Amino acid sequence: RNAYFEFPILYFSRFYSLAAVHKQQIVGLIVAEIKPHANLNEEDTGILPKTFSDADIAYILSLGVIQHYRRNGIASLLLDSLLRHLTTPERKKVKAVFLHVLTTNSAAIRFYEKKKFALHSFLPYYYSIRGKCKDGFMYVLYINGGHSPWTV
Repeated sequence: RNAYFEFPILYFSRFYSLAAVHKQQIVGLIVAEIKPHANLNEEDTGILPKTFSDADIAYILSLGVIQHYRRNGIASLLLDSLLRHLTTPERKKVKAVFLHVLTTNSAAIRFYEKKKFALHSFLPYYYSIRGKCKDGFMYVLYINGGHSPWTV
């Protein structure tokens, strides 16, 4: 619990990163990219309705905590800091936060579901790890008035 957080580093306001540091060692890190809804990769489309064509979306590239420091709230503090940043008036165009996770990473899945992220889609063979194809899930959290596309 003696870890402290370095202030967020913003790269051209498109990237967000924050590190948790304990005894001069990085013990946790979050990195996210904010990008226009129109610039999403094909597999990531369908997060927002077409009416949100001018909206931005945040993609969590990485969130991790060193094994020894897990279960101490560090990942929650890092994620909560990102979400506070994304819900400021300057970021009201950001309507969703999404991420990809291995289907076998049950600890991460439980964490994101506890944080109100919802399963959006199954991504077969999304990852290539040591030459082997692995399935992934996409999880989404809607913010700033964003919502999923309407379905009938």
